Amino acid sequence: MREIPKGFYLDADGNLQVERRKTPDRRTANRGMRKHDLRKFYRRKADRELYEKDHRAIDEALEDFAKEHDGKI
Repeated sequence: MREIPKGFYLDADGNLQVERRKTPDRRTANRGMRKHDLRKFYRRKADRELYEKDHRAIDEALEDFAKEHDGKI
């Protein structure tokens, strides 16, 4: 990977561009997970669990339907 000099960034095309922001990037100052990030993390985990539960229920319903109709829809 190409080293990026301080004060520059790579654009979408991979070209070096001069950093135009006046202050340093505030996203790199706090590397730890903050409360908001933790909330998003656990919300996504809960959403994933609900998705998997719903997916299983739909698969079971489709299998039952297929059994009742001899595998024909």
